Amino acid sequence: MKNPNRREFLRWSSMSLAALGLSGMPPFLRRAIAEPLAPGKKLLFIFLRGGIDAVQAVIPYGDAGLPGKKTYLAARPTLGVPIAEAHDLNGFASLHPALHTAGGAGPKVLDIFRGALDGRPANLAILHRIGYESQNRSHFSSQQFWENGAPGMVNLEQGVFNRYLTAYKQPENPLQAAVLATNQMVMMKGDTLVPALRSINDYSLPANIPIGSASMPADPLGRGLLGSYSQSGFSPKPRYNALTYSTGKTLLESLTFFETTVRSSPYVPEPDAQPYYAAIGNQRFAGFVRDSARLLKQVPELQIAGLNQDGYDTHGNENVAFPLLMSDLGNALTALYFDLKPIWKDTVVVTMSEFGRTPEENGNRGTDHGESTVMFAMGGPVKGGVFNADKSRWADGDLFSTANGRYTAHRTDYRAVYHEIITGHLGDPAARIDEVIPGYSALAAGDAAGYFDPLGFIQAE
Repeated sequence: MKNPNRREFLRWSSMSLAALGLSGMPPFLRRAIAEPLAPGKKLLFIFLRGGIDAVQAVIPYGDAGLPGKKTYLAARPTLGVPIAEAHDLNGFASLHPALHTAGGAGPKVLDIFRGALDGRPANLAILHRIGYESQNRSHFSSQQFWENGAPGMVNLEQGVFNRYLTAYKQPENPLQAAVLATNQMVMMKGDTLVPALRSINDYSLPANIPIGSASMPADPLGRGLLGSYSQSGFSPKPRYNALTYSTGKTLLESLTFFETTVRSSPYVPEPDAQPYYAAIGNQRFAGFVRDSARLLKQVPELQIAGLNQDGYDTHGNENVAFPLLMSDLGNALTALYFDLKPIWKDTVVVTMSEFGRTPEENGNRGTDHGESTVMFAMGGPVKGGVFNADKSRWADGDLFSTANGRYTAHRTDYRAVYHEIITGHLGDPAARIDEVIPGYSALAAGDAAGYFDPLGFIQAE
């Protein structure tokens, strides 16, 4: 049927597919038969872009150094945080002071770690010295590897969590996942449609293209787009071939679901969360965090959400930039702690970054690209604690532990962290893990150094 509304919609949707992380004809139309997702389990990941200074965020004061290997404070004469200003975690490592303040609306990360906020258990895990073998120190390449799960495959534009969604597809679910970002992440590219939204209000039809109403016996043509797409069949003419028709229909289903489920429902964060959202200095980041919490709470079927925090490439003036980043991250984690309380028992929030930074400061009061990073994980399924940063796992001199003596070597491969989240929280795709994390079974089986040993930060139900 010739319908100007549908023609305009198809023109609009073809221009918008790139914003949804799709190029050309979207492969999400090829729906594979797969097992169901674990009901109710949710994941929010925050990618810290630029390479977080891991030993500044979680400071290993307990490393006493060795001849030729400096301590943290000796390596950072201008950037070093005095021990008295940081917050002790376990007698070995301490939290950067900007991640926690004692009063007011400042971040309360230490209280989350200690289980001292509102009676919930200590559900914050700090995973130190996470990385991969032969660390790449290019932002683009290492971010690509963290997102596609395949170090060395720089051109693989398919994300780990998208592969999980595809392996456990819910064909009847029009919104399995979403990204809050200015563009799509590689982590969420792949065979399952994942919209990338600058805000909740972005994912909507243009004002001149009404959704309309579906065809019914009393109104066989219907109205607007729903009328066009609810009529049987499609035009045999080239302009409306089967694949084009299906593309528009699938995108319309997603938009309609989003409009009726999310945008039409007013949202007010939990009262205890609101001061922490307001305290985040970077308002775009604050919006991403708040909208991600909204989606996770308002859409029961939505399982995975992701967002970015930019600015971690601190080559200079880190003493000014880093505390602001830590304050924003700390406020974001605290806001999420309160806002996600209704779904806390089924939710994991995790941060990640492409690499850490040099343990020794440079001449510009900054740090350069390094190796191992730190991850924060919190949520009801998380076993709190500090991992890979205590006397049993961190020897004196490990601050400078790579072969060339310049970087902090990793102790756990980041894919082992993903594996634990996927198998222990989202569901157990033991038979399909190699589809999600390429070659994981062989990597784990051939690992003699313990890089793929589980940390145990996800608690069994």
